[in-house]
Amino acid sequence: MGLECRILPTSTRNLRQTKAEMRRELEELRWNMRQPPGSNPDGTNSAFHSPSAGTFSGPPSGDVTETSLSPAFGGSGSVNDGSSGGGASRKGSQGQTLSRALDGYVVDAKRVDDCFELFFSQYHALLPVLDSSMSPHSPNEYYELSPFLFWAIVVTGSRQYHEDPSILDKISQLITPLAFSSMALRSTPIPVIQGLLILCTWRLPTNSMYKDMTHMLCGAAVHLATQIGLHVDGVGQDFARMPLKKDQDQKIFRAKIWMYCMIVSIRTSCAEGIPPLVIADTFFDGDEKKREDTLAHLPVGLQFNHKLHVILHKAMAAMARTDLKSVNCNVGILRSLIGVFDSQLLLLAATSPSDPDTFFLNCARIHVLAFHFFAHPTNQNPDAESLSRLYSLCISTLQASNTLAQQMSHAFISQSFIDRTVELAGFIILKLYRSPLAVHLDLSAGETAFFYGVNVTKASSMQNNDLASRCANIMINLWGSNKIFRRRGGVVESLGLRLRTRLSMSLSFDMFWYWREEFGHMSNPYDKEEVAATTASNAQIRPTTPDYQKEHQDAKHNPSAQQQQQQPLQQPQQQLQQLQHQQQQQIQQQQSQQQLAQQATTTSVPLPATSASLPPKFDPNPAFMGHIPQSNQTPVSFDGWDGSDYSAPPMLDQFPDYDWAASFDFTNEWSQPPMHGIAESGGYQFG
Repeated sequence: MGLECRILPTSTRNLRQTKAEMRRELEELRWNMRQPPGSNPDGTNSAFHSPSAGTFSGPPSGDVTETSLSPAFGGSGSVNDGSSGGGASRKGSQGQTLSRALDGYVVDAKRVDDCFELFFSQYHALLPVLDSSMSPHSPNEYYELSPFLFWAIVVTGSRQYHEDPSILDKISQLITPLAFSSMALRSTPIPVIQGLLILCTWRLPTNSMYKDMTHMLCGAAVHLATQIGLHVDGVGQDFARMPLKKDQDQKIFRAKIWMYCMIVSIRTSCAEGIPPLVIADTFFDGDEKKREDTLAHLPVGLQFNHKLHVILHKAMAAMARTDLKSVNCNVGILRSLIGVFDSQLLLLAATSPSDPDTFFLNCARIHVLAFHFFAHPTNQNPDAESLSRLYSLCISTLQASNTLAQQMSHAFISQSFIDRTVELAGFIILKLYRSPLAVHLDLSAGETAFFYGVNVTKASSMQNNDLASRCANIMINLWGSNKIFRRRGGVVESLGLRLRTRLSMSLSFDMFWYWREEFGHMSNPYDKEEVAATTASNAQIRPTTPDYQKEHQDAKHNPSAQQQQQQPLQQPQQQLQQLQHQQQQQIQQQQSQQQLAQQATTTSVPLPATSASLPPKFDPNPAFMGHIPQSNQTPVSFDGWDGSDYSAPPMLDQFPDYDWAASFDFTNEWSQPPMHGIAESGGYQFG
């Protein structure tokens, strides 16, 4: 057609929008629709900034009062009836609650409202991370703000929703992929952080520690928080791409979110037995006047828990820097650190604002004092006084957990940090109950407290055969065991630790291995003396027949095949006889030479012992073995070889994860293999 195609220098290519970009634009449009009249359209005057601002907070403060609950949720928080969200029943600011679907699973409006009401009435007060005038006030607003936060509230509230238990089963499987996709979207980071903190406080039910994603999700929450500058006092201007207004409400809101990030992160690391992350906390550094201004707006309970967990964080970090992996660790340094941090916790106890806060402080003390077990068995004089105090502390803590479980909602005892600490306290009582210190302890009170812990652990179970249910059964089995802690000579040694790299939780994970040995019929990877014996005893109960047993059984049923197998073995037997005959000839020659040498000597000087030493029982012939025999060669027995000559530790291929009960049925009554002694070596250590 004779048309000329020209590209102007000012033209630009209009690339197709990606799905993520389209979703960001959609959320920004929804955000603009929620802006109240007269608000600043660029978002600098609002608590939650648009995605282009680089940070995110909550809905605009506007005329909304300081409350975390809408009347539709029926919570215990203070609600101003004159606020914009008051006067509605199961209706938010945008009308009737809508049904929602997650990956094809639909939850109708009534169940959504019920789960929201359960969350805000039972769970939210224990972690008021949404307690702000900047939070939405209806399920519809929460969903438009962040679908992940919406489903985190639903799945947590459904833990006690007995009308439809399938909500917890289905959503708990689908919400983790939603969490990762929400983190990758990066358009609404603070609602994602809030949802992650909720899921980490009440972990999703699973039947295996190997499948538990709590620690990973908690780390993601901390890193998201630092990436938008929550760890720095202020409104986050240094982490934003647009000018931000210095809003006092925004500053306090960010400070609260960061402090909750710290608390949940420290609790999660401690409960997992993993060294805590290095947290850059700068809120209490710098100008004293600014610090006092910030603290004046923070709740007293939040300040107390922040101080408590900072001490616990420092204690775990200090213990991790000592040589805990070795049984020869410096007992003096270890006990000094324990005393220092326990004294700090005791001083803080006087400022506790409530009984639940005191309970958390006692849980932290248990984790600190549990390091006394790392001083044994190399130290033959255990600190009886400190262990007795720890025994009494565990009893009082388990009694308090039973009382709080009756007085408060189920949500309190089902917190991840509490249920793991209850298990740890029960195992500490069991170890001291079977120790030589038992004659000085109140055994009746210890037994009662132990089963308080079992009942509390059972009560925190959400699904059949989940981690809490399995651990309760493990505690019962170990309490009734007569083989636990028993060494080869029949001596009971309960104060030692074989697993030493999981900080205070090493006691619990070590007890899981005792259960594996006796009730799971696994070999002990930490005791070199027991590996061979336990493996041999377990050969009879393994589900698959070993090859050597199959060959023996085939030979019984097929005599002709047995004869064919014996024929090739005759030649090696003949060679062995020839080698033995050669050895006897060499011995006779050496003896005759020694007699001639003694007759030839004029003085009675005895010969060195090495000249009269006999060769090994099996001196291989170079013609057959292909190498020159050494005179000082010692016989090698594979029955006692433990692989210590190699620099790398043996790999535990049969234990690919930390799952301590996923493949066992507690109802089966298996035959019990004999238990042997506990070596004083830690053996293989989990890294």
